[in-house]
Amino acid sequence: MQVSLRVAPEVLSTVIPFLSLQPLVENAVRHGLEAKEGPGHISITAEDAGAFAEVTIEDDGVGMDPAQLQSMLAGHTDGEHVGLRNVDARLRQVYGNDHGLVIETAPGEGTLITMRVPKSQPGHDA
Repeated sequence: MQVSLRVAPEVLSTVIPFLSLQPLVENAVRHGLEAKEGPGHISITAEDAGAFAEVTIEDDGVGMDPAQLQSMLAGHTDGEHVGLRNVDARLRQVYGNDHGLVIETAPGEGTLITMRVPKSQPGHDA
């Protein structure tokens, strides 16, 4: 497995809610790369996006059906992707509904997860 990490200096001081990044990376390894034949790659990036830090976790693993993903995020399925649902819910609770996870995936195409976190967060604890 290869891991790439790229963090822009402008976002180094941004506070990310506790246990938001770890479950996303774990999900990429367990559900994206473990089932893939051969080596896999995970890229973790944090970039400056104006008033926000945009954090992405991308894997080149097996991906998943977008309809199944939507059902899981809506809480209609039990199972192993509870970490994604929990992180999505936590981000929405802390920052509002416009700040949930954005997930792009398809079977055999890997997964790209994006979260946008305000760089300035008065009154919010991580």
